[in-house]
Amino acid sequence: MKNFGLLSVFILGSFLISAGFGNKPKDKVKLSKSFTSKYAYVPSGFVSIEGTKSEVGAFYMFKTEVSNLEYTEFLSDLKDESLKEKYSVKSENWTKDLMRGEPYAEHYHTHPAYQNYPLVNVTSESAKAYCEWLTEKYASMDIGLPDEMRIVFRLPSRIEWVRAANGEATSSYSWGSRYLRSTDGIYLANFNAIGSEHIHRNQETGEFEIIPLTSKTGQRGHIDDVADVIAPVDGYAAHGFGLRQMNGNVAEILADSDQAAGGSWRSPGYDIRNESLMNYDDASPEVGFRPIAILTKK
Repeated sequence: MKNFGLLSVFILGSFLISAGFGNKPKDKVKLSKSFTSKYAYVPSGFVSIEGTKSEVGAFYMFKTEVSNLEYTEFLSDLKDESLKEKYSVKSENWTKDLMRGEPYAEHYHTHPAYQNYPLVNVTSESAKAYCEWLTEKYASMDIGLPDEMRIVFRLPSRIEWVRAANGEATSSYSWGSRYLRSTDGIYLANFNAIGSEHIHRNQETGEFEIIPLTSKTGQRGHIDDVADVIAPVDGYAAHGFGLRQMNGNVAEILADSDQAAGGSWRSPGYDIRNESLMNYDDASPEVGFRPIAILTKK
């Protein structure tokens, strides 16, 4: 019976590894450095959101948010002018909630200085079209896939996104902590760090109010400093599985309807948690995206 017990453990362990539940599953395909330098591997595992536990299969994910340069390459590759128009960036939305947002509307998506900044102001339909384009593009590239396999790009579901953000150390934020600052007191994400200097208690109502001192308060206001509201796609350190800026900077479009994850440069600290959601009904200067890649059989 003792030997049978050991054999059972061995068989069970082998099954878990081959199914992708181990840190280094047997069936993980070794892809080229040209691919893995840009995409992080997220092993299969489990995610608990609001008391519901879900199993998530392994996938790859962009290490950063999609940049302006990367999206420009997509638009340039489209032959149909009507599609270019359909998927074009809605730069005018910079001026919707930001007085004096005209400089961003004019320069953010076109000036060379912003090539490495996150793409924003596109619809979920445009993000999905970008993923389809990537799938077609990689179909003709040699990245080390076996002949019987192909790679498909798409937007992540919420549980996939949270799995990637959590890493192997589930916490409030992707850096494995419930705190927004490092031990040196440095903020670990680009978000709306509202301090006590922004909070006012209304003497008549007794309610606390946020005073819109800068554009980052999230209030309708003006850009009163020379700093960019959005950080470059590689502006902060990578965490967990090697992913950058899963919290803050720009919220990221999910496959689920009209929802984005992770909060943005305008969100307060609580709203950039791994489980945070943002609803949106149009292209927004707060919302971008990053695709995931799934390996499947042809």
